Amino acid sequence: MPYRAFAFKNVSGSLFVLCFAVFLLFNLSACKRKPHYEANISHIDIDPVEIKRYEKALFTIDPHNLREEIEPYINDFYLFLGEEINTPMGQQQLFDYITDAFIREIYEDVAEIWPTTEGLQEQLNLAFRYFHYHFPDHNIPEIYTYVSGLDFEYPVFYQDDVVVIALDMFLGRHYDNYDKVGVPAFKRVRFSPEAAPVEVMREIGQYILARSPFRPETLLDFMIFEGKLLYFLDSMFPAFADSLKIFYSTDHINWARNNEGHSWSFLVNNEMLYQTDRQMIQKFTGDAPFTAPFSNQSAPRMGVYIGWQIVREYMRRNDNVSLNELIFQRNDSRAILQGARYRP
Repeated sequence: MPYRAFAFKNVSGSLFVLCFAVFLLFNLSACKRKPHYEANISHIDIDPVEIKRYEKALFTIDPHNLREEIEPYINDFYLFLGEEINTPMGQQQLFDYITDAFIREIYEDVAEIWPTTEGLQEQLNLAFRYFHYHFPDHNIPEIYTYVSGLDFEYPVFYQDDVVVIALDMFLGRHYDNYDKVGVPAFKRVRFSPEAAPVEVMREIGQYILARSPFRPETLLDFMIFEGKLLYFLDSMFPAFADSLKIFYSTDHINWARNNEGHSWSFLVNNEMLYQTDRQMIQKFTGDAPFTAPFSNQSAPRMGVYIGWQIVREYMRRNDNVSLNELIFQRNDSRAILQGARYRP
């Protein structure tokens, strides 16, 4: 069935304003409740997270005396240096990197925005306590930072219990050099400093989800799959704003909330939930500046946003289901939708 046009709205009428005022009044007078996905981790202890800053070590040495000055750092940063540091070719490559004018400019900007990683370390310590609560059999990774040369496709890398963070990809959405290397404007919202801990846990969440038996086929499957990832982030960062978890702008998160019901009706009325066409699925879940079937003013990835709300509602109504069970045992997207009784 072809898509049916639907008129979306961004501003509601006076009745909504009145209702919202009443809603605020009740909430201001009531005790603030924790979100249902916030676990009690008062009894959870982990070894404190330590962030090792490769870029600080690298750009403080004299490149003309490279081999001698890099020696004290080889063990700590063997992940980056490897055996190649003992070869003339490896030393030349490292020399070329740390003497490159553009790379040094980026490093200086990193040093200005990130003079310390103490705040990031504290946020990750808290997130990993939640992580250990939900996944006690998983190790807490080692964490390194470096300057990637603005590799915007891989701001964070996670493998074999090691996390590598490209701090130059968290310099703020208006950082001039992002434009110079062609970072799409709609991607830059995720490159603010406060997004760094979220991106670390997103990578770990994607790694865990990839090892679950859930293999999405339909649009609904992909929506629920992405919803699980965002619910994972809810559970790691219960106090963080939704916009930071889904990397929406303020306008996008407002659009999504105002048009959630209309977007859901569009998918249902056009019988799209169980379609398997990947191009169609991409329009609702793929990274883009907006959700194309709606309008160029819409929030991007509305299928992902709705999948998130379905998973949230499912977990709210089924509080006996753990996050671990959600990811590894609840793999029927129809059953999750039915269990959520989702009615936006």
